[in-house]
Amino acid sequence: MKLSLTLLFVIVLLSCTGNRSDNVITTISLLNEMTDLKRLASLPDDNYRTIQFSSYDRRSTSPADSCWFSNEDGFGNEPIPGFEKVLKQADTAGIGEYLICDVHNPGAIVRLWTAGLNGNIRLFLDDADNPVYEGAAQDFFWNTADVLSGNFGKPGYADMFRQFDATYFPIPFSKRCRIEWTGDIREIHFYHVGLRVYDQGVKVSTFRISDFDKYAAKIEEISHLMKNPDEGNEAGMIQVEIPATDLPAFSKKEIFYATGTKAIEYFSVRINADNIENALRKCLLTIRFDDSSVPQIQTPVGDFFGSAPGVNPFSSVPFSVNADGTMICRFIMPFRRSAKIEIENNSAEKIGIKGAIMTNDFKWEEGKSMHFRARWKIDNGLTASWFDPKSNNVPDIVYLMASGEGRVVGTAAYLYNPSNATTSWGNWWGEGDEKIFVDQDTFPSFFGTGSEDYFNYSWSSSRIFSYPYCGQPRNDGPGNRGYISNFRWHISDDILFRDKIAFYMELGHHGVVPGFSYGRIVYYYALPGAIDDYKKISVPDIADITYRPWSPVAYLGSAGYSYIQAEKLISESPSVITEQGKLWSGSSIIMWKPLKQGEKIKFNVSSGADIENTTIGVTLSHNPQGGTVAFAINGKHVKFDAQETVSTFEPFQTILANHFSEPVGLKEGLNEVLIESMDASHDKKIGIDFVWLKVP
Repeated sequence: MKLSLTLLFVIVLLSCTGNRSDNVITTISLLNEMTDLKRLASLPDDNYRTIQFSSYDRRSTSPADSCWFSNEDGFGNEPIPGFEKVLKQADTAGIGEYLICDVHNPGAIVRLWTAGLNGNIRLFLDDADNPVYEGAAQDFFWNTADVLSGNFGKPGYADMFRQFDATYFPIPFSKRCRIEWTGDIREIHFYHVGLRVYDQGVKVSTFRISDFDKYAAKIEEISHLMKNPDEGNEAGMIQVEIPATDLPAFSKKEIFYATGTKAIEYFSVRINADNIENALRKCLLTIRFDDSSVPQIQTPVGDFFGSAPGVNPFSSVPFSVNADGTMICRFIMPFRRSAKIEIENNSAEKIGIKGAIMTNDFKWEEGKSMHFRARWKIDNGLTASWFDPKSNNVPDIVYLMASGEGRVVGTAAYLYNPSNATTSWGNWWGEGDEKIFVDQDTFPSFFGTGSEDYFNYSWSSSRIFSYPYCGQPRNDGPGNRGYISNFRWHISDDILFRDKIAFYMELGHHGVVPGFSYGRIVYYYALPGAIDDYKKISVPDIADITYRPWSPVAYLGSAGYSYIQAEKLISESPSVITEQGKLWSGSSIIMWKPLKQGEKIKFNVSSGADIENTTIGVTLSHNPQGGTVAFAINGKHVKFDAQETVSTFEPFQTILANHFSEPVGLKEGLNEVLIESMDASHDKKIGIDFVWLKVP
């Protein structure tokens, strides 16, 4: 965000003629909004814009110049410091002072994120001479409530407000918010600061440290609701069962129809099919409100619920997917006259459907109440590649183009990344930044620092995770290859637009990868009459989910390694078999099912010379039956990943993950690698895909 744009925002906000209320925005009102999905369905009485300040590459100034896709955005030593302003040039030790933001309007901090931030932060609210916070920058961004409350280092608020590397503790201010950073710009300094900026005249009560004691019970309540989103929402609801029914191949069925002025507040569905991945992608969900010619929602069924392809369990505030395949949506869907839900089976197999819908009374207010919308797109057959300013080979992927009035409340991305590289530093797909233009923006209100940063995580993490507002429920691995799904919900940081919105995400990869697929969905509310870039989903868009056979390639983070397929090293036995599978390198994997605790399997790796320090890697399957193992090399116990043992348990998914030994010595010739089962139960299995060896 540019300083000049900050001034422009103030001018725009001063000229707004939106509704005003006598309400006062407070810490507790913002805390209540964190789980209040109903408020999203109506335009607010007190108008605001949501903006983001970040460490984006300041050479990016316009799509018309050659630096629009520049990527120096917080690693250190940027050509231009990634801040609004240099307040004090770096001294002889490299320490300078820099402005992150200075907003002269009522507002609230609603999101903070960093992948790593050295130095110190000073946070000033209103016209106070003394900062509300002065201290370690990373603590402020990752443990906001803890450090503000003085509870840092004790059981506190971290598990309530921190979601991977983002924090959502709201900090309201009545007049001004200024954040300064002091540090060494030669070191890592990634940051996002998400702000809600209200019109002048909106009443906001500035955050006080005493708010923690004053609202302690509310904070606990919000924390509980974020972790248990189905509690306390049943009042007044009428449940309509979707009875178990079969939907023949290439047929369509209306599963719900209602008239009157109401709102769908809960929608669950479960699909049964022999090929569940293909069925969930090839069955289309279409929802029309108030007899609209253009459906407000049209997406593949599985993609609508945030974790495609397939059933990938997670829990969040607006969506959940259960292990039994039940998929749940809690976004409120109001309608004035009617609502109709259809499912169209475009697959060649019969599927089973069942579910439930809960409706409630809703007071529709003209000019304020909005329809819920979901727009899904996919680009297949892309060639993803690294940033190259000379060839301009990085595209801005369109997420949403819309005109009218509304608010964005979430996104999800569904990718197929058929890279043969084996580490995140090599097969990472998300170097690109989000760019979100709102209303009359000539420069984005949101300009990010990487796709994973937008989705609240960092450093191309391959972890499976979910939080109330974000998640990565699928990531096949190793690293970030295969099928991946990411989501982020804009609940307390919803993005209002009063005229139009254009949402893009750059596609920047570590390598050149043909056959890349990029699916995505944007969830938003809009007043009737809004238009967007809806296009009817075509048959090629929902083609069968396929897996390209692959073999590991040494590249970037894996440079210097050679790979040996486990089936070439380990012989079959009563407890060891070779299994075929679409995720595995070479389409096969050694699957070991130990018969007792302490059972061992051994294999040899060859070295052409004595080596004092090298690293051995193994790529293992993690799955719901995954066990725990220990390693020894040439008779000596060896730590992997700096741990005595390695667990291959993953609660719901089956993925590939890399594990690396501490430095070890190898002798010329054969070296024995021993893997020992550490589990007492006999129902575990250890999948060994391939072994890594790094020798001169």
